[in-house]
Amino acid sequence: MRDKFSKSNINTVSGNVFNGPTNIVSGNNTDFNGSSSGKTATYTPEPVWRSPITMAILSWMGIFISLIGIFPFYKLFEPLINLFTNKSIQINANNNIIYLGILVIVIILLAIIAWLRDITKRETRHPLFFNYAISGLRRKLTIEKIHIDKCPICGGTMKYFNKAVEWENTTYPDGKPKRKVTQKVPALQCKRNPDHFFEVDPAADKLDSKSR
Repeated sequence: MRDKFSKSNINTVSGNVFNGPTNIVSGNNTDFNGSSSGKTATYTPEPVWRSPITMAILSWMGIFISLIGIFPFYKLFEPLINLFTNKSIQINANNNIIYLGILVIVIILLAIIAWLRDITKRETRHPLFFNYAISGLRRKLTIEKIHIDKCPICGGTMKYFNKAVEWENTTYPDGKPKRKVTQKVPALQCKRNPDHFFEVDPAADKLDSKSR
């Protein structure tokens, strides 16, 4: 059963076939114009878990975890501090590995919290996997299921994901080429023909609320 809010939260995107790093963002009601065909892809986000985690809670979590990270950071550099303070230097390799591990975990947690806080601050939606998304609408984290209509060009099934639109091609000294993705955007893409895709504005719902 869909959430009662999802019925009034239908988003549309439109576009055509793109073969290069072309970004089209314009219009109202999540419409992405610029296509000569005028085709429109539609999707409906259905909230499946409304978390109690707000931007304020994420801010306090970041502060708390930062304070925890001070201890392993100090212990790692304690021998260097003792060297400048003329204190005896005692180095325990096993303890240093433990402190380093804790510090790495703290840094990873801080990066995740910063990313989630940015989502709630900007009130944007971002793809996760299997047509699920994370949204920061109303400054609160929500997990959503994205229901997508058939491809408006060929009728194929579509998926919602982060699509690479810009990349750099490099060649190693041994002659092997490598492509490094430099930019991804949320998009709806046809599974039948990958050339049929439509870029999605991550701030679509916030723009809609302002236009009402």
